[in-house]
Amino acid sequence: MSGVDQAAVPYGLHQPTLADAQQAVHRVHGPDGSAVWADLLASCRLSGRETDGPALARLIEAMIVADPVTQLCGQALRIRVATHEHLSAAYTITRS
Repeated sequence: MSGVDQAAVPYGLHQPTLADAQQAVHRVHGPDGSAVWADLLASCRLSGRETDGPALARLIEAMIVADPVTQLCGQALRIRVATHEHLSAAYTITRS
C-alpha cells in the first residue's frame, strides 16, 4: 500500500461512512431499521448517498439525540471517526 493509501487507511482502519451507519442502524433495530434510518436521514436532511465527513458528522449528531439504541450506535461511530482521525495523524507523523 502506498504512503497516501496507508494514510487514508491507517493501520487497516477505514474511515466510517454513511453506509457503515446504515448497516449499524439496521443491525441493531432489526425489522424497524429501515424506518429508523429514514427518520434519521430526514432529521438531518440527508439523502443517504453522501460521502463527505460533514454529512457523517450531521448524521452522528442526529443519532446521539435519538432513541437509546441509536444513541449507542452514534457514540460508537463518533469513537470510530475520532480513532481514524487520530491514527491518520499519527501515521502521517511517524510514517509507520
